[in-house]
Amino acid sequence: MNELQKEALKEMKTAIHKWFDEQENRKNAEEVILRTNLQVGIFNFVTLDYRSGRTRVETSKSVGSAAGKKSMKASPFTREQILHEVQPLLVEIVRERLDKLETSPLINYRFTFQGTFATTDGLVELTVLETVYEEKKRQILERIQSYMEEKLEKGSNPTNRLETFFLARHLLDPYLFPEPEAAKTIALFDRIQELNKEQVETLAEHRRDIIRALTDWVENVFLPRYYDFTRSEYRTNEYVIKSDAVFEDKDEPNQPIDLLLYGAVMIIRYEPDFNKNKGQTFLELAKQLGSGKAARMLKDGSDSFSQEDVHLRHELVECKANDVFSLFTIVIRKEEAGGGKSPPILSLQARLK
Repeated sequence: MNELQKEALKEMKTAIHKWFDEQENRKNAEEVILRTNLQVGIFNFVTLDYRSGRTRVETSKSVGSAAGKKSMKASPFTREQILHEVQPLLVEIVRERLDKLETSPLINYRFTFQGTFATTDGLVELTVLETVYEEKKRQILERIQSYMEEKLEKGSNPTNRLETFFLARHLLDPYLFPEPEAAKTIALFDRIQELNKEQVETLAEHRRDIIRALTDWVENVFLPRYYDFTRSEYRTNEYVIKSDAVFEDKDEPNQPIDLLLYGAVMIIRYEPDFNKNKGQTFLELAKQLGSGKAARMLKDGSDSFSQEDVHLRHELVECKANDVFSLFTIVIRKEEAGGGKSPPILSLQARLK
């Protein structure tokens, strides 16, 4: 490496050690994970965001890395140098620090160290290191099973929101449950809502946590199997189905797509108006994959009610209800003197709040 590259690598090392030092000096790490039995560590993701002259370690996945913007100084690295020279050195540094923290409450059962680097070839994003601590993973799986049995299946009391926050994410974590049991997961989410139904504000909080976990799973796990996507300037995802996407068993019971449909309905029913469009987008993407259930939900509703309850046809009026969108459509007809019917003269739609 030349002098500029050595200086840049020193910047990265300094940022990494600074982050680990700050975390190891925390006084409340043990206290944090003792709030709920469903948490075995605080951090599961860290990003090293490098651009020459300004390097930092972040613990959140931000939209649009600073490294992608114009750097204060030109980067001394090419893409190939980052991949073949810098990354192996960073792995050694991070691994050495992590080895001391395997049983620490600071680190979760799985830990990913991501890197975002400004280079002469443009932005480079890569996973520097990813590790799984099998003992912590075993512990969290046992605790999840115990919680489901004792607090949800056998329990009758309102549940703790923090526990819902973690449980919802654990059940949809592909590293814990590679293929989620859709029917069981949905039943558990329904049970949480049932146990907390007497407290309106608390119920809304539980629902928000469930919706966020479902949304993260849909956008980051399920849809990427079948769609390529880009993020628009308005921070919404734009999806294009993959040419080789094959979606089988789309209308068989207890399939992962049922979680997408369940999440879509929850978004439409319970999220603020500005976010409801995301739920409809999920349904439309499922329909595009060939889901007949999604197509029916978009047109007629959830099938939770009989046709007699949601569709009234009369010679003077026709009424249809879609419970997914809380939408009523009323078509008023007019009888002609000769007994024939004219085309509908008035069509009204009303959405229940």
